Amino acid sequence: MPYHRWLDISRRYAVRPAIFEGGKAVTFADLNAGLALLPQAVSPVIARSGSVDFFLQILRAWRDGQAVIPVERDAPEPQLEHAPPAGTRLVKYTPGASGIPRGIFFNGDQVAADGDRIVTAMGLTPDVPNLGVISLAHSYGFSNVVLPLLLHGVPVHLAPVPFPRVVEEIFKCHASLVLPAVPSMWRAWHRAGILIGAPVRLALSAGAPLALALEADVFTASRLKIHNFYGASECGGISLDGSETPQESAADVGTPLPGVAVSISEGGRIVVKSDGVAIGYDETREDDRLGDQIYQTRDLGFFDGRGRLHLTGTLGGAINVAGRKISPAKVEASILSTGLVERVRVFGTSSSDPERFEEISAEVKIKQGVTLESLKQAAAGVLQNWETPRQWKIEP
Repeated sequence: MPYHRWLDISRRYAVRPAIFEGGKAVTFADLNAGLALLPQAVSPVIARSGSVDFFLQILRAWRDGQAVIPVERDAPEPQLEHAPPAGTRLVKYTPGASGIPRGIFFNGDQVAADGDRIVTAMGLTPDVPNLGVISLAHSYGFSNVVLPLLLHGVPVHLAPVPFPRVVEEIFKCHASLVLPAVPSMWRAWHRAGILIGAPVRLALSAGAPLALALEADVFTASRLKIHNFYGASECGGISLDGSETPQESAADVGTPLPGVAVSISEGGRIVVKSDGVAIGYDETREDDRLGDQIYQTRDLGFFDGRGRLHLTGTLGGAINVAGRKISPAKVEASILSTGLVERVRVFGTSSSDPERFEEISAEVKIKQGVTLESLKQAAAGVLQNWETPRQWKIEP
C-alpha cells in the first residue's frame, strides 16, 4: 500500500520539488528516476538518514515488498532477534522507554494510518514544506516528515545541522514552513533571535518536556506558539496541543489526534488504541501489551477536566537526552568493549539544563594503569556524541 500511494503522489506532483538540500531541489520525478536505478531488494533494507538516498532506500524497500529499517547515518547495524513477519513494511529499531534496543514491526496499513493522521491533524499541505532538522530515522521525524512527503507530497527542506545560522538561511528560502523540533533546538534558536519574523506556520516540540518559561519567552518575543506533540514509536502520533497561547502546565500534551482513543490503566499508564498501532516487537517482554490496535505505553498520565492529556512520568530504563532515547545497556556494552574497565553502570540523572531533561552518567571501575581521560577518549571512539556520558564517577 505505501508504494502504491507513492506512485500516485509522484505522478501528481512530478515536476514539483520534493526535497531541498544543499541549495538544490530534487523533484518527485527525480526521486522516481533515482529509484529506477536501484537493484531489487530481496531482504529488509537498511536506510541511513542524512541524504536523499535515505528516501530512495525507503521507496526501494516498499517497491520490492520488503521492510525498511531506518537508522542514523553512522549507527551500527541493527540486530533483530527475529525476521519481520510477512507484510511488514517498516521496522523501527529503538530503545524506547525500556532502554534495550529492539525492532517494532508495522504493516503497510499501519504506516499509512500514522502518516494520514499526522497530515490531517496538523493541516499539512504540499504547498508548505517541512523543515527537516530532527532525526528522520527516529519515530518523531519519520511520522512527521518522511510519511507526509512520501504519502502526501509534503516537501522537506533538509538541514545538515540545526545551528541557528543554518536554519536562518533556510528561512530565507521559503514563504512558509512547518518546523518540528525538540526543546533544546527551540532554546538555541530563541537565544539567537532567529525566530522573530520567521516564516513558521506551525511550530512543534516533542521528545522531552517543553519548559513553560521557554514557551512563554518565544511567544512573547516572536508571537510564535510552540505546540507540544506526543507520540510513541509503537503507534506514531498520539496527541497534540492545539491551543494558540502558552500553556499553564509543561506536562500538558493536548488532546488525542483524530482516530486515536486514549485511556488510563489502573496503574496510571497511558493506553492507546488506533489503527496505527504496530504488529508487535521482534522480542517481547513480560509487561508488553502491543497488538490488535492496542498499545499500553510506559508513560504515566491523566486527563484533566478539559479532556487534555498530561504526562507525569515514565517507567523503564531509557535515558532521555534532549529528546533522544538512549539505551543504558548499549552504552555500558560499548564502554566495556574498550577493555579499559572492570565494570560499568550507566544511568540517567536530571540535567541542570531543562531542555536537555536528563544527562548520561557512568560509574566505572577502571583497570590498573588506566586514566579517566584515556577512558573518555576510548569511549568517544565507540559511542555517538549524544550517547557519551557527561558525568563520570570512578569506583575505588
